[in-house]
Amino acid sequence: MKRRRVDLNFAKIVLAELERYGPLGRTQLEKRALIKDGSRATRARFDGILQFLKEHGYVEKASAERRAPYRITGKGRRFLEAL
Repeated sequence: MKRRRVDLNFAKIVLAELERYGPLGRTQLEKRALIKDGSRATRARFDGILQFLKEHGYVEKASAERRAPYRITGKGRRFLEAL
């Protein structure tokens, strides 16, 4: 249970960064989220959370390009408010 709470807190950080700064590239988003989260942060953890957010429709790529930035969706905004 504690692991899920931690992951939801990290998901909240990722979504909040997208809400605050708008579309961000994966590397930019990762750096911002890992800095905000502090010592518990790892790249693998970020990858898992980003995959979860994409699969559930909370974030999406801003265009079809391979290296397109990610943006928060309406569903992601509602999820962020619920967190």
